Amino acid sequence: MRWVVWLLFAFAVAVGLSLLMRFNYGNVAILWPPYRIEVSANLAIAAILLAFLLLHLLLVGTAKALALPQRVRDFRARRQQELATAALGQGVLAFFEGRLSRVEKHARTARAVPSIAAAAALVAARSAQRMQEPERRDTWLADASADSAAAQAVAMTRAEIAVDEQRPLDAIQIIERMQANGARHLSAMRTLLRAYEQAERWDDVLRTLRLLEKRDALHPAAAARLRSRAFGALLAIRTDDAAAIRELWRSLRADERKLPELAAPVALALARAGATDEARRIVEQAMDVGYSDPLMQAYASMEAIAGRDRLERIEGWRDRYGDEPQLLLALGRTCAAEKLWGKAEEYLKRLVRTEPSPAAHAALADLYESTGRSEEAAAAYRIAARLATA
Repeated sequence: MRWVVWLLFAFAVAVGLSLLMRFNYGNVAILWPPYRIEVSANLAIAAILLAFLLLHLLLVGTAKALALPQRVRDFRARRQQELATAALGQGVLAFFEGRLSRVEKHARTARAVPSIAAAAALVAARSAQRMQEPERRDTWLADASADSAAAQAVAMTRAEIAVDEQRPLDAIQIIERMQANGARHLSAMRTLLRAYEQAERWDDVLRTLRLLEKRDALHPAAAARLRSRAFGALLAIRTDDAAAIRELWRSLRADERKLPELAAPVALALARAGATDEARRIVEQAMDVGYSDPLMQAYASMEAIAGRDRLERIEGWRDRYGDEPQLLLALGRTCAAEKLWGKAEEYLKRLVRTEPSPAAHAALADLYESTGRSEEAAAAYRIAARLATA
């Protein structure tokens, strides 16, 4: 559409000029002794315009000719940039596809452009790490380190490699240095958590775990497993020391003290250390929040609590939570210990009807044996053995 407008404009100008020149009767005389050149004004004007146009074209052509080498260099640079960018993209795709042998090939092409050389080197380094090629990996990391803008990316890569190679102290040192410089992003904290776990620095594991949970950066199930492991390890080194166990328990947040996977082992540890009353309070407070098999097992194992008191408390929980298997098992064993044979048999039979298990049949067998019912005891033992080996 634009060229049509320009064509119409050119025609209009031509028509205007032709009309103007019809009324121009002047002459132009050029004296160059001994010559005298005389032409019409219209021809002179046309000659001047033509000369101007030719001069303009000459100057433009000369400028473009002089700029041609630079244009060729710019074209080659653009072409190289396009090829390198495409190579980097192909390398990243090959990395995530698992075609690791191709990643380094593409990275060699991509590193020709300084702006993306560090990114290409880091992808190649991770690929070499997965292929168990430490020498090539270190070479690529050295290439990436040449770009100061990629310093944090290189540090994160080195930390993750250290964790993969079970060198937690190196990873911790790298990430703590990054955090001192202000880098506290989630990926670094997750890597640091793995490093603390490998180094068995359980206090730091719990601290970092709390930070990640606060930012919803871990799956709840994974966080619960790691918390239980870390707390169990801290508890294990405080065996039979009630004061140390109590101090560890108080170091937990209020919401953590309600977790059955933490309350149950602490209660057992306190009971073994002789602090039965405190262990009992921990279990009872946690069970008032919600039912838990580990808590029930811990409470049932506290033989220092009077049997009648235990029985009363467990029956209260049964009224509240229903016929939970571990609860029925605890009731049956507690009643048997108190020689309440009828009630013990009732609870245990209800248990084997609803959820038969080796422990339930073994408890029933012990009951039969205690009451002199040898044949029934033998049958219950056989069922328990069959269930245990199934």
